[in-house]
Formats: sequence, C-alpha cells, structure tokens
Amino acid sequence: MNSRYLIAFPIVFALSAGCAGGEAGGDDTSVEADQPAAEEEAPSADPSGAIDQELADRGESLFQSKGCIGCHTIGTGRLTGPDLKGVTERREFDWMAAMMTNPDSMLKDDPVARQLLGEYMTPMLNMGVTADDARAIYEYLRSEGQ
Repeated sequence: MNSRYLIAFPIVFALSAGCAGGEAGGDDTSVEADQPAAEEEAPSADPSGAIDQELADRGESLFQSKGCIGCHTIGTGRLTGPDLKGVTERREFDWMAAMMTNPDSMLKDDPVARQLLGEYMTPMLNMGVTADDARAIYEYLRSEGQ
C-alpha cells in the first residue's frame, strides 16, 4: 500500500469521526453508570427547576459552534451520534458534563460511554467544551426536552 494512504487514512478517519456518542437515544437506557469517569472539569451544580433561557440560548449557540450538530440531532433521529431529544431525562448532569468535557476518559472508563461507542462505532471527539460550556449545552438540551 502506498505510504501516502497510510498517513492519510488516520487523518481522514479522525476528521470524519466527529462526535458519536455522549448521550443516547435508542435502547441504551438499561445500562447505568455509577459515576462519571472524568470529573476534572465537570460543574458540580445539578440543574433543575425552571429553564434559564439566557443560558439555554448560549447553549444552543455552543451546540452549533462546537460542531455538535454535525453528529447529533434533537428529535429528528440519529446521525453519526445519538439523537439527544430527552437525553436530560435519561442521563445525570454529571455524566453528561463529563462526556462533553472529557470524552476520551469517558470512552476509556465509563460503561455507558463504551456501550454507545459500540453501538455508533464513532468516538465522540474532544471539542474543547469547558465546564461552563457543558452547563449551557445541558440547559439547552433541557429546554429542548420539554
């Protein structure tokens, strides 16, 4: 095989891999994660109560600018990654924040993340989501789930 292809294949694969799976639609609800595998950057406040619309609007903007829309839909079916409609009802905030901020560790250590990787066959990439970004994206997903 030509050496150019050996070099190009991993690059093309990484670029096309996108983000597969933080949170799932489908039949993944039977697997429970005890704790997030990565909590280094995860915010500690579990959002509940009324939606903070300003934060949700920021989360929607981040969902687009960070490229989440390239792999995930909200209510229109799966793409490369799971449909996220209702995900905040299926997943704990800490788990989702850890998946958004440190997907590499989650895919290595978390049983739910590993199951999703097995189902979608594309790893979620680290898109540079901060703890504050994760909180805003979560609030956006909460607002879309209602």
